[in-house]
Amino acid sequence: MKKKEQVFSKHMTGKKTQEQLEQFNKLLGEMMGSIGGKKGALEQIRVLEIGHANFPGLVCGAMLGEMGADVIKIEPPQGDAAREATHHGHYIQGVGIPFVMESRNKLLITIDFDDEQGIENIKKLVRKADILIDAMKPGYLDELGIGYRQISAVNPGLIYAAVSPYGHYTQKGRDFQNIPDTDLTAQSESGYPALTGDPGLPEPDNYPVRAGIWAATYMSAAVCVAGIMTALLHRDRTGEGQMVDMATYDALSAWMGFSHVWGFTNEKPRIRVGNYDWCLFPYGYYQAKDGYVTVAAGSDADFRGLIKILGRWDLEDDWRFVFDRIADDPVKLDELEKEMKKEFVKHTRKVLSEKTLAYGAKAARDKLRSKGFPIVVSTLKPSEVVEEKHWKIRRSFEEFDIKDHGRITVPSLPPRMSESPSKIEWIKTGIGEDNEEVYKKYKLIMKD
Repeated sequence: MKKKEQVFSKHMTGKKTQEQLEQFNKLLGEMMGSIGGKKGALEQIRVLEIGHANFPGLVCGAMLGEMGADVIKIEPPQGDAAREATHHGHYIQGVGIPFVMESRNKLLITIDFDDEQGIENIKKLVRKADILIDAMKPGYLDELGIGYRQISAVNPGLIYAAVSPYGHYTQKGRDFQNIPDTDLTAQSESGYPALTGDPGLPEPDNYPVRAGIWAATYMSAAVCVAGIMTALLHRDRTGEGQMVDMATYDALSAWMGFSHVWGFTNEKPRIRVGNYDWCLFPYGYYQAKDGYVTVAAGSDADFRGLIKILGRWDLEDDWRFVFDRIADDPVKLDELEKEMKKEFVKHTRKVLSEKTLAYGAKAARDKLRSKGFPIVVSTLKPSEVVEEKHWKIRRSFEEFDIKDHGRITVPSLPPRMSESPSKIEWIKTGIGEDNEEVYKKYKLIMKD
């Protein structure tokens, strides 16, 4: 007997809905399967990436490459200094893991920036480019005669994306133009580390704590790509290129919006609250019998559903409303947190997840929408993430061959698109590996 599709809405029942779900699942299956000869949305868009030890610029170029753009990464003869950074001292063919990851779908060439002919070669490339990623220190390419003000005159349709710590204008941008871009300092400038950590620990143990990943790097690259795509849309409508100025230190600051609104409105800084959230509870990590789970049950209905699942209806009287469960008084909230911890640790992660999913499926059909939909999922370790079938189905991680090295597993760009999918076609690491091909194609002059 064919298994009926599980749905989470009273509006998704009946024969017609089941037929629509089957058609939709067929489409999803095609998206998760082979992407065949489908082209990326940025096919025939030419990108030049010029950078020095600037990882947001590297990531930005890699993302555009996965979307189908032709990306040429330009390095000095000795190579980009970003090649040297790596995790735990592990190198692939002498190249650091971050540079290898962000070299996907790029052609790698070398040009001598101290040589007049090298600058002329860049000018030739720029005339035929759609996008230039300037990941050098602010003003450097301008000094060479290939900054935005010069090349926009000869290629008015060019989108010039400049990526630097403080941007290409403001006094601070000028004063700190020689400061290298790092994820750590970008996080620090945003105030982010001051909001993370355990508030129960005494100073200085609870301050500061940075994100365990290069959060500012990937955030600023993603925002820069969004700016580039917006500029492409504008060019399609008007024929005009433009400058996109991305300050990496803006990235996390702008995405911490409610923290800043809180501070400006109340004229006092937002303090860290650890596992609590400022407006939702429970909304954090809890220890289960076999690891940790992530719990999200912030609304009143969600909270009532969760305590019903846990068999703790006695907590409803004192903590019924969301204003009883916000972190304005963390000491008071500790009482409820203590009771919740007692319950989660009694069950395995799988049991907790299954209980909430089963409850949610029934609650979604409730006409009054009063039963809530609490969420409990496993908090996965990196080693567990790569073993998840879900990620394999979605092709979140893909294997590729590195010349003279072997296979490497790298993450792919997350969006899965039915008509213009992103994809990784190759990964290269050699300095100037594509010199011959690119120099010939664009009629560049190679100095003896």
